[in-house]
Formats: sequence, structure tokens, C-alpha cells
Amino acid sequence: MHPVVARLRGGLIVSCQAGTGDGLYGSDAMAHMALAAQIGGAVGLRANGVADITAIKRLSDLPLIGIDKQDLPGFGIRITPSVDAARAIVAAGADIIAVDATRRGAEEGRLPAAELIRRIRAELGVAVMADIATYDEGIAAAEAGADIVATTLSGYTTYSPAQDEPDFDLLARLAAALSVPVIAEGRIASPEHARHVLELGGFAVVCGSMITKPRWITEQYVTALNSYHRAQSGVVIGVDVGGTKIAVGALANETELIYEERVPTEAAAGGAQVMLRIGDAVERALQAAPNASAIGVSTGGVVDRQGVIRFATASIPDWVGTDVKGTLAARFGLPVAVENDGQAATLAEALIGAGRGYRSVLGVTVGTGIGGGYVVDGQIYHADDRSGLELGHIAVERDGRLCPCGRHGCLEAYASGGCLVTEYNERAAAPLSTGEQVVAAAQAGDPAALMAIRVVGAWLGYGVASMVNVLSPSVVVIGGGVARIGDLYFDSVRAAFRAQVYPPLVETPILPAALRNHEGVLGAGLLARQI
Repeated sequence: MHPVVARLRGGLIVSCQAGTGDGLYGSDAMAHMALAAQIGGAVGLRANGVADITAIKRLSDLPLIGIDKQDLPGFGIRITPSVDAARAIVAAGADIIAVDATRRGAEEGRLPAAELIRRIRAELGVAVMADIATYDEGIAAAEAGADIVATTLSGYTTYSPAQDEPDFDLLARLAAALSVPVIAEGRIASPEHARHVLELGGFAVVCGSMITKPRWITEQYVTALNSYHRAQSGVVIGVDVGGTKIAVGALANETELIYEERVPTEAAAGGAQVMLRIGDAVERALQAAPNASAIGVSTGGVVDRQGVIRFATASIPDWVGTDVKGTLAARFGLPVAVENDGQAATLAEALIGAGRGYRSVLGVTVGTGIGGGYVVDGQIYHADDRSGLELGHIAVERDGRLCPCGRHGCLEAYASGGCLVTEYNERAAAPLSTGEQVVAAAQAGDPAALMAIRVVGAWLGYGVASMVNVLSPSVVVIGGGVARIGDLYFDSVRAAFRAQVYPPLVETPILPAALRNHEGVLGAGLLARQI
């Protein structure tokens, strides 16, 4: 290991960079920022350009990772894209050179990353830090002789997925596979993030904006406060997209709908036409509420962080790939948030419904299928880049009934609305065709209908126990058509839940949803208030 690299082990590297609009732009400011980082305990620094590196080296003796950000015409900003760029910052005092080691160099007609790494090490005699975006790029950089591999560019190339969190998965994979040091850089936003890097096998941590950009830090606080003010006042638009109807509402406060419209989805026309219908409905809502400040959308399927539908059932043909957020933002010029419908409904129940006052709320929606969401401290919980919790597809029986998803033994195959009919017809002489008919029969005292409700409720309770064992929510809120049956259903759910759940969690409340037919559009509106 290069001696200067060894000095970075297990420590914090502070990236001291500022743009012209940051307020601290200038080499003198960056030098004092670097000195403050050194006094605070940083083990290394990262800086951009000859002027800043020269100024920093006058005040600090920490190992300095130097870069030269160049705006290449037609391609954008690239980090130290040539040997000549590296030579200039070595002359300024950089101890380690960081380079763009993505595949873009070769694709854009520049020196391929492997050759750039080899030449810098050979010609300049300094250690090289390879900024990469993917696992394969990290492996290739190490094979080319990079002294450090860093996750700097993960999420910042067109082919690596954008994330809000650091790319811990990439870090862990590279740390396990490589013998050279692997450093985490990019979106390190808390001391807990930094500690987790070391827990995953990272060699060191680079942190920039959260330490050295007061303007950016201030903006984060201001954005959070503005979100609160928007949540307390003003008008937002909520849109709930279903397979049969689109509900649009204008919310003047948490619960007051000053405008509401429901139109047929006309799903068979395909995703593009559905988006046009959504846009036209939003336009009418904005005519009724012209001062609306944001738009929230609730829809079935898996929605990524960019508001694009990544997976959905066949209820809307060609819905997968639809850029809901981008389309509405371009048409109306307003901030747009898009969420899975189960998550949005849970947000509504957590903030203004049955889950209000509880810290964490697990929402379960039981209808034709089973969906849901998880809200903690008033915010929707997201796993990776997926916005939905597929509660209906937890396994409750090995090699069991065929589920609409194509697998066997899913909870949805035992506890959804259609299962009422299945259970009833297995017990009754004369079959029924709808869940509503089964409920009516139960209300009339039909033993087969009563038993069907108990069985379906028990299956849900069994499945909810598994969810609670994993998530440990403060409360479970159950909504949807089946949940409106009443006490007979909920008594069965709770009894099965208590029999199956881990003992310390047996007192977890299970409550019926409070918002009923409006949870989708209210949840979408509340989502808009959090933008």
C-alpha cells in the first residue's frame, strides 16, 4: 500500500470545494475550510484545481486528493480526464490524484480509464484514486493498478441508478472483492452513514457538502421548514389513479376537499392516454384551485424515486415505463410527487386517520388484491428504489394456491376480496359470484358466509403477524373493501394475529381504517405537501 494512502485508513476525508454561487468561493476560503477540517480531526482532504490545492497546502499538511474538474463540450463535467490535468495538480501539491475511471472516457474518445490510471502512476509517481459508478468499473480500475477505488460517481452517470442514500451495496461488494482500499464517497449525509461505511469494510469516508457547503446545508433546513408551512396551509392537488377510475381533489388543508372529480380511467386505451386523462383532470382541478402549489399522485405498481412506473399489473396496458412525475411537472410547472397507492393511503391514515398519534404505522389495504405501506415519524419508508411494500406477496403457505402474480402461496391468494367467494363456494350448495354477496349472506346469518369471513380474516391475521414480526410498527391499520365487513372480520384477524405474532408484539393494536373512500386522494395530497 502506498504510504500516503495508509494514512487515510479508517478516517474522514473532507472534500473542500465550492462553486461560484456558494458564498465561500475562492482559494483562501477553501484553505481555511481545509484547516478547520484538520483541526476537527480529518485525516485527509480533497480539493479541485491548481489554485485551491496550492492554497490548502500552505495551511494543511494532511494528505490531499487532488482533482481537476473540466467541463468537456458536449459531455459535461469530468474529473481529471487527462494525464496533463493530473500533472498540473501534482505540481500544485496533490498527494493522490482522483480520476474519472468510468467507462465514459473510452466512449467519449478520451484515454480509457485503465490506460489513464497506468500512465499517471508511471509518469507522475503518485497514488491514483479511481472514481467509479459500477461494480465492474471498480474491478477494472483495481486491475489497472488504482491505489484506491471510490464509489464517487455511483448515481451520477446515466447508467448507474440515482439514489438518495450512499451506495452501500456497491461499497460492500467492492470491499469484499478487492484487496485495494475501497472508499465511500457520495451522499454521505450523517455521522451514522460514515460509521456504517467502516462496518461494511470501507477503508475511509469522503464527505463534502454536509461539511463544507453552508449554502447547501442552509437550503436543506429551509426546504424542510417550507415543507412544513406548505403542509399547514395552501392548496395542493391530489390524484389517485386506479384501474377503473381516476380521483382528483384540491385540498385546502389536511382534510378539506374544496374540489373533487372522479373520471373513468379507460385503462384499455393504454398508459399514454391515461396520462392525458390524468393531466386533463388536474387541469380542471387547477382551474378550480389556481393557487395550488404542488401535485401528488397515488398509483398502483412500483414507482421509483424519479416518479417512473417500474412495475405494474396489466390493469393499465403500457403503464410500465410511464414518467408520471416528469410528464405532469412539464405540463404544469409545479412540483410533483408520485407514490405507490398503498404507501399513499398509509400516509393518509398515519397523519389524519386511524394511525394519527402513533410513531409508526403499518397500513394494509385489502380489496381485489392486498397492498399497503409503512410510515415512520410521518414519512413514508422506502426500501432501495422501490416505493411499495408488497404485503400481499409474502409467503404464507409453501406450494399453496396460485396467486395472480404467478407464484404460489402468497397471502393475496388466501386473504383478498376474491377469496371470500372461494371460501364460501367451497362450503355452500349454491355458489355466489361476488364478495358483496357473501357479506350480505353473512349479515343474513348464512353459516357458510360467516365461516368464509372468519377463514379469510384468519389468513390475513396470520400474514399480518409476519409483517409485524419484521417491522414492529406501533399500530396496524387495515383498510379496503373487505375491511369494511366489521367486527366479525376484525375479530378473526386479531385472534389469528395474537396466536402467531412474536409474544412481545402481541399487544400491537389492529384498527380499521378511518378514511374509507378518500384515502387515496387525501394521501396523494398529503404527499404533495411534503415536497
